[in-house]
Amino acid sequence: MSEDVDPKLSAMEGAGFYNRYSAMQAAGISRILSLWATACESVQIGEEPLVIVDYASSQGRNSMAPVRMAIEKIRDRCGAEKLVEVIHTDLPSNDFSSLFTALQQESDSYLHETLGVFPLSIGRSYFEPLLPPGRVHLGWNTWSMQWMSRKPADAPDHILAGMSASAPVIAAVKEQQAADWRHFLTLRAAEMRQGGWLLVGYTARTAVETGWEWLLGELWASVQDMGRDGLFSEDERTRMTIPIGLRTLDDIRAPFAESGEFSGLRIERCELLRVADPHWDAFQQTGDASQLALRQANGIRAWSGPTILGLIDPLRDREALANDLFNRFAERIRSAPRRHEPYLAVALFRR
Repeated sequence: MSEDVDPKLSAMEGAGFYNRYSAMQAAGISRILSLWATACESVQIGEEPLVIVDYASSQGRNSMAPVRMAIEKIRDRCGAEKLVEVIHTDLPSNDFSSLFTALQQESDSYLHETLGVFPLSIGRSYFEPLLPPGRVHLGWNTWSMQWMSRKPADAPDHILAGMSASAPVIAAVKEQQAADWRHFLTLRAAEMRQGGWLLVGYTARTAVETGWEWLLGELWASVQDMGRDGLFSEDERTRMTIPIGLRTLDDIRAPFAESGEFSGLRIERCELLRVADPHWDAFQQTGDASQLALRQANGIRAWSGPTILGLIDPLRDREALANDLFNRFAERIRSAPRRHEPYLAVALFRR
């Protein structure tokens, strides 16, 4: 196991690809909007403009519904003229162009037929301070906190660090994720106003399963297939470890265990949900396994593709190798389709 392996953290697949192939994330978000409504109805707001921060916005499509809900609920309370700032944050490599294009052109944009709403962006990791203290009324963050701030170890037996069967790898993942979680919460608490609310939702696990065993097992099997065909060496296969782990609800609650409070935040809700497969019903109706496979493979590529590309030696034809990998992955799905229903943890915090 190599140590201190830190590939450059990558944003989602660009050119609007993530917007087009993030139906699973949208399905999960639809399950937690009722909790977000609670935050929007309860947040303390004065005469100042409302500040909403969309942490890890990606290309924005899945942010439209929650941001619009927040604007509408606050204006129901404070009046239709209430000024609103919406701050979208993500890594510097994020496709902000697609985000702002969607804001201007998509019919479901929260800017559509709305005045007095001012979108901004910050290109910086949320493992750094992003805003002055006491600025944020409402914080929204989904489908990102499974990513670690760094890769603490290479996994020799899986493409996802947190799904390795290696005890040293899992120990390193747990240590890194515990530190990342406390750091993230500390930074967000400092940015929030008293009476502010933060919702965080991301892929998680039970004590016995992750919900990703089949789909990511097939992706890892595709990496192994390419190894047997001489396209990836053993070292390359080991290095191809995505820095993602999967917390349990106990892991999420851990910083709050002693007093119920951490950095001025209190947990209002913390629960685990199962996300319905957004592609399965269509497959049941059409029987088109190729279409199902393409949608599932593109959905995985949307969030993993740039990271995988960065783990391949730059002296090789990285694009061709990545294309081969995802083609093999899609073929595996096509030949034995199954329903994919991952777990989503959602936690709601009050400052």
